[in-house]
Amino acid sequence: MTTRIPYRQLFIDGQWKEPAKGKRIPIINPANEAVIGDIPAATAEDVEQAVEAARRAFSRNSGREWARASGAVRSKYLRAIAAKAP
Repeated sequence: MTTRIPYRQLFIDGQWKEPAKGKRIPIINPANEAVIGDIPAATAEDVEQAVEAARRAFSRNSGREWARASGAVRSKYLRAIAAKAP
């Protein structure tokens, strides 16, 4: 029985996106060397987009909203993002 890895994209600026260059990295099962899925291969362009989006988000309300959020509140948002992963 082979377990397939769910298809994933990059989460940038509140959206799921394919990597800018469209490249993906295969995930290989070390037991039998079968390809069981792949993950997006982010490029410098993808990182720049993510950093820009993060700066815009953090600058809202001078960053006070996120900076003052408790660990429980932050974890709630991060879990919601993970649960919506395609």
